[in-house]
Amino acid sequence: MRVLVIGGGGREHALVWKIKKSPLVKEIYALPGNGGISEIAFVEKIPVNDFENILKFSLAKKIDLVVVGPEEPLALGITDFLEAKGIKVFGPNKKASLLESSKAFAKEFMKKYGIKTAEFEVFTKEEIKKAKDYALSLLRKDNFCVVKADGLCFGKGSFVLKDKESTFKVIDDLLINQRLGKAGEKIVIERCLFGQEVSLIGITDSENLLLFLPSQDHKRLLDNDEGPNTGGMGAYSPVPFFKKELALKAYEKIFQPLLFGLEKEGIFYCGVIYAGIMVEKEDLYVLEFNVRFGDPETQAILPLLKSDLLEIILLAKEKNLKKELEFYDKSCVCVVLASAGYPYQYEKGKKITFLKKGEEEEKNIIFHAGTEKKNNEFYTSGGRVLNVCGLSKNLKEAQANAYSLIKEIYFEGMQFRRDIGKKGIDYEENNPSKS
Repeated sequence: MRVLVIGGGGREHALVWKIKKSPLVKEIYALPGNGGISEIAFVEKIPVNDFENILKFSLAKKIDLVVVGPEEPLALGITDFLEAKGIKVFGPNKKASLLESSKAFAKEFMKKYGIKTAEFEVFTKEEIKKAKDYALSLLRKDNFCVVKADGLCFGKGSFVLKDKESTFKVIDDLLINQRLGKAGEKIVIERCLFGQEVSLIGITDSENLLLFLPSQDHKRLLDNDEGPNTGGMGAYSPVPFFKKELALKAYEKIFQPLLFGLEKEGIFYCGVIYAGIMVEKEDLYVLEFNVRFGDPETQAILPLLKSDLLEIILLAKEKNLKKELEFYDKSCVCVVLASAGYPYQYEKGKKITFLKKGEEEEKNIIFHAGTEKKNNEFYTSGGRVLNVCGLSKNLKEAQANAYSLIKEIYFEGMQFRRDIGKKGIDYEENNPSKS
């Protein structure tokens, strides 16, 4: 088969790396790809939203399957566009992608189909006084509230607030000053939940659903979950406190009602579904749905997948997802190396030095994100530059393997968190009996 992966981040490098291992693959391509992907696949710098040129490329290369990585082309309808031209795509259609591209749609959907989520209300510019009154009522009750832009903001549209002044400023910034443009024309204000966040990602053919191992993302820039929100500074998998019983509960209380609701609404959904879950004691609340693989969670979960990912994707496309996923009995810790200035204005064009050439896949994998290759050298080209993964039989050793390899990598202004996986390691050490 000829497979095309859309995207150019660490998630797409992990997807290309895993799909390429399948004996079903004849050739693999990525648009636009990155420096690392260019070493294992054919790449061409076609932007993810340039549907016409993606179509031309797909027809010219006789692509059998397109796998879409990022959320934006899905929200804009790349699946509908390419499938109308006879090209098979793995990724939900535009209507199904509303689960991610509209927070208001997702919250109303959860409320309608009994999926637990934080108490919320939706507001527009005309309802600004009501919005502020509602936010104030949450602040009085909980000392916190959350304001979210309705549309896609690439991890930058959610604000956890704890006083009247900052809350009102965010509401004004979004609804009046249009700080996030169209994405903030409508806002969701919700109760702030406290607990442990877990990312649970599955593949569905619209009737059946298979879950990957749970993972935990680290959204904040700095250690101890401090600093601004980012697209994600690292992840680890599996999550030791998220036992099999909780995964089963998530399947029954979140994913089954989701599939039931989609069918009721007449929305066909074939692709990846990701639930961002808050675990409060034994209760599971959905913070958000995403309609694609998480980044950087994918980089932590795919190295643990024993099954052939391409075979699973094809079974989903055939509406025959009856096979169980198999996993290696290992842990993976993925640490993001970012450019100076990220998540704001960051520097580019810094040469990346790898002191150690090549990594042993048993212990380490590096997935490239914002990199480009020139004259056989790698240079930074994005905010998140590299994903350094450590693998081992437990999280502590996996973490050690990741940070050990980071010592062999350098670029000017390189920043990273030093506590990725700590919550899971602390749990493992305090609860030696794993299940």
